[in-house]
Amino acid sequence: MKIYVAGYDSVAMGGGHTFTRNFVNTMPTSNYEESDIYFMPSASMVQPDEVDRAKADGKKIVLRCDNIIRNSRNRNTGMSRMKKYSEMADLVVFQSKFAEELLNPYLHSENYSVILNGVNQNIFNATNRTKAEHGRFLFSKHSSDETKNWEIARVTYQQVHQNAPDSVLNLVGRFDGNVEEYNFDFYNGENFKYWGLVSDEHYMASVYKQSDYFLYSYFNDACSQTVIEAISCGVKVMDCCGMSETGGTPEILKAYEEFGVTHFNLERMSYDYTNELKRL
Repeated sequence: MKIYVAGYDSVAMGGGHTFTRNFVNTMPTSNYEESDIYFMPSASMVQPDEVDRAKADGKKIVLRCDNIIRNSRNRNTGMSRMKKYSEMADLVVFQSKFAEELLNPYLHSENYSVILNGVNQNIFNATNRTKAEHGRFLFSKHSSDETKNWEIARVTYQQVHQNAPDSVLNLVGRFDGNVEEYNFDFYNGENFKYWGLVSDEHYMASVYKQSDYFLYSYFNDACSQTVIEAISCGVKVMDCCGMSETGGTPEILKAYEEFGVTHFNLERMSYDYTNELKRL
């Protein structure tokens, strides 16, 4: 089994690209010519002519689906591409049961599997966590997607700060320039530290280890890489306005309760993918 990973980018940021790097580092990948499996981490990362070529060359086509692809961010071709690629695919992998229930009524894929994401727990782990007498909160987003709901997280932290004025909020990621310039819209002495846009995984792990609670305000995230990294580093997920009950997050938290944090290591993820790809 030799896998060509389409759209691979060793430096791009975001959950999909992080997954792709983890996949490449744990699976038997190869160049296109030597591969027998053509793997698409996301329909948005591949152009139609590339998939047509792979199909014509006799490659087994595998499509991973995470969530609805916004047509507004993909020149109105996001979901139509996902539909086309799923019809060409020998296997569709959804990254949560939520994603399967959301997307498969549109895709009508018959040969599919559900595999939760994993993280590199040699990096993201709870060893050498720092301690503090005050509560340390974290909000992180590497996407400008409005579904990350920074406003909900901000208001939640302001409510926390009223009762715990020594608490501090760690902020990571991409925010509107005006938000950064004008104190992240805080106005009542709230304590926060902005770490910027963090691309290095070791550095990001150190931020997790200086945080106690992750403010979860994402709406309908199919399988949040950030949540898995956070709990792997011993950070508790703090619900904001019921958002942790949306998307695939309840599946992550349930698996964490039932199987522990090791369920989210790359070895488990690689094992699940290997078993599915061997069936092709």
